[in-house]
Amino acid sequence: MRGQIEQELRKQLAGRRFAELADGFNNVVYEQSESLKPAAELIKTAPQVSGWITRLRAAEPLLNNPRLLAAVFSDEVLRNKRNTEAIEVAPGTLVAARVVEHKPESVQPFEEVRAALEKRIALRAAGRLAVEEGRRLLGELTQGKSVQIAWSAPQIASRAEFRNIPEPVVRQAFRLDASKLPAYAGVETPQVEYTLVRVSRVQEAGDLPPEKAGEISGALRRVLAQEAMAAYVAALKQKSGVTINKEFLEKKER
Repeated sequence: MRGQIEQELRKQLAGRRFAELADGFNNVVYEQSESLKPAAELIKTAPQVSGWITRLRAAEPLLNNPRLLAAVFSDEVLRNKRNTEAIEVAPGTLVAARVVEHKPESVQPFEEVRAALEKRIALRAAGRLAVEEGRRLLGELTQGKSVQIAWSAPQIASRAEFRNIPEPVVRQAFRLDASKLPAYAGVETPQVEYTLVRVSRVQEAGDLPPEKAGEISGALRRVLAQEAMAAYVAALKQKSGVTINKEFLEKKER
């Protein structure tokens, strides 16, 4: 259970750190609503400029969120050029936006959008073909067949540190049966992309530094204490024999 416990503790520590940053980010976005620069400096990054968006959709995945789009097109943001509130567009991901330029809705001539439409259609078709080919190759690999694939250079990854490897790929890699190596898997993304994964070696984690071990140990004690308290309260509820008269409570509320 050590790996699962460490992962859960890291999630809790990261959650607390994220909550602290999110609170500060929210305050700066609201208090300095005429610019995103102070909020960007708080998280050590720079504001990004998007392409054109509509009330219904945005090409950038982070902006393609119904709540965020509604906020961008609100009167306060659209006309008064103020920041939106910080909106969680995905678990652990906050976005604040402001309008740089606005144009009234209009219908573009077909010739102006033809090239972009052709490119989009071609990319979707290529993506579907890539997924089909990836599934076929995965089937052959899992059957033990020899397949010529230009694999990338091998990388060492842990559950907590995986650098340039996408998180869904790492999660899938850790689900594989490490007793039979090499092991293979495929990961399909919503952007119609397909990644083949090969796990060729498993390396046991080394000893943690004393300060890190102490931090995890303390967090583990807190988790166990919370679980013990929850079990104690549940046991008290079972022994107490308390019953609730719902009809009486409903009458009192009326």
